[in-house]
Amino acid sequence: MMINLREKILAYGVSTLKNEELLAVIIGNGTRKNRVSDLAQKIICNSNGLNLSLEQLMAFNGIGVAQACKVLAAIELGTRKVQSDTLSETVVSVDDVGRHLINKIGGAPQEKLVAVYLNNSYHIIDEKIIFIGTVDQATVHPRDILREAIRMSATQIVIAHNHPNGSLMFSRNDQEFSLRLKKCCHLIGINLIDHLIITKKTFSSLKSLNLI
Repeated sequence: MMINLREKILAYGVSTLKNEELLAVIIGNGTRKNRVSDLAQKIICNSNGLNLSLEQLMAFNGIGVAQACKVLAAIELGTRKVQSDTLSETVVSVDDVGRHLINKIGGAPQEKLVAVYLNNSYHIIDEKIIFIGTVDQATVHPRDILREAIRMSATQIVIAHNHPNGSLMFSRNDQEFSLRLKKCCHLIGINLIDHLIITKKTFSSLKSLNLI
């Protein structure tokens, strides 16, 4: 099994492997009673998107401490890779930003407020995680966002934060904060393009709802 998977990677690339095959490569070996392919399939089918603790992994017959640690390390590495990805410096739309942030913060267990900074031509200058925690006027101030905009001479901003509970609804705090930020942006000549709510699978736009 492992030889076949390695040959498949060498011949066609690692991206051609299914999730259970990738997991089988990480686990390495099965047991007399459980082939590594069956073990990997069982873990994939009985986990919520591989959201498993060390103890939960070791509860599967055939997974010891070493294998569980390798699986967790691989998952964490993948998570960090996604979080380190940034938008390209080409022209982007709000939809581009939304899809990018689904991967970056959609699955985060805490709310994260992200600001994406653009120039007049809608080219990305940079993106920053501004705050981790509940977004409201008591915890986040527009200056936290605008300080970075001024530093990098950005003329446009898209802000976004994730809802770990999966809701796409904007709270009253979200709306009030956005309107306050928009006024502050206007005073210094910066355009607040939109405020997005990000979940694991999709996003919603405050502007499209005519709330900003």
